[in-house]
Amino acid sequence: MLPGIVAGLYFTGCLLLGAMAVTAVLGFAHPVADLFNHAQPVLFYGLLAAMLFCGFFVRTRLLRPLTLAIAATGFAASAMTYVPEFVDGFAVRHAPLPVDRPVYSLMTFNVFGRNSEPDVLADYIIATDADIVALQEYSPEVRRAIHPALAGHYVHFQYCAGGQRAFVGLYSKFAFEPLSEDACSPSIANPERIARIVVGFAPEDGAPFALATTHHDWPAPVTRQAEQFASLRDALSTVALPLMLVGDFNSTPWSYALRRFVTEAGLTRHTFNLPTFPKLWYYLRGWRWTPAFLPIDHVMSRGGISVHEIERGEPSGSDHLPIILRFSVGDV
Repeated sequence: MLPGIVAGLYFTGCLLLGAMAVTAVLGFAHPVADLFNHAQPVLFYGLLAAMLFCGFFVRTRLLRPLTLAIAATGFAASAMTYVPEFVDGFAVRHAPLPVDRPVYSLMTFNVFGRNSEPDVLADYIIATDADIVALQEYSPEVRRAIHPALAGHYVHFQYCAGGQRAFVGLYSKFAFEPLSEDACSPSIANPERIARIVVGFAPEDGAPFALATTHHDWPAPVTRQAEQFASLRDALSTVALPLMLVGDFNSTPWSYALRRFVTEAGLTRHTFNLPTFPKLWYYLRGWRWTPAFLPIDHVMSRGGISVHEIERGEPSGSDHLPIILRFSVGDV
């Protein structure tokens, strides 16, 4: 009796995973189907495990080949989307460091609105000593705790408030000028679920450039996601300078929505198979460390921007890993 129940549950699990993987392939046709692309690591490795252990959990002669066929079909569908990005992560070749223009360091970091280690967070950011620091989910509580320390290290800064997780901040060693404030409110009472900072830099010894940072909401509902991408695309369309875009997009690179935005905005994505989330997960009545497996924090650029190095940093009390990079502005 028990083996039959286990086999039935195993078959049902394979059927669900397989259906999700096949549906995800059709994400180009409908945004609801595209939602499953955000779970590609779970689908890919889950279906791989389902094939490997099928013979152990499903002993029925008729059910075993059917279960294996469903798992294999789903695995093949997931692999079509997941594997190219995985391979690209090992094939990335960044531009060599230049000798004729300045190189800047940049950290982009979702610091987690409920970060319980603000002192560790501030010490880590300052120790990293990036020229520019873009922070997402920079809640009023976290800002109150770390802003004095960061402001003592960075002379120039800007803060934008938004509903839910949309607070963003920018700290810099170099002066900058706002290029757009269409989604930058100073009030924590702002009900909007999105905020962004778009600024321009004019270094004395280098070419001018723009930098934007944002925090998007979860990909569901899909209408909200489409509106956020469209709003960001339109805002960036007015920026003529070479542009660096960083932030938490809550969208994986397997998503048709993200890839469509990159194309429509004329951007180049520099983060390939770089998981940054989740480093914390709430279970067993507390926040606990987990391995990051979703790449939802991204670095993109357009114009004369060259990225020379890119790596993940330390979580520092956040459920995300920061991304640290070096870039220069000039002919590409």
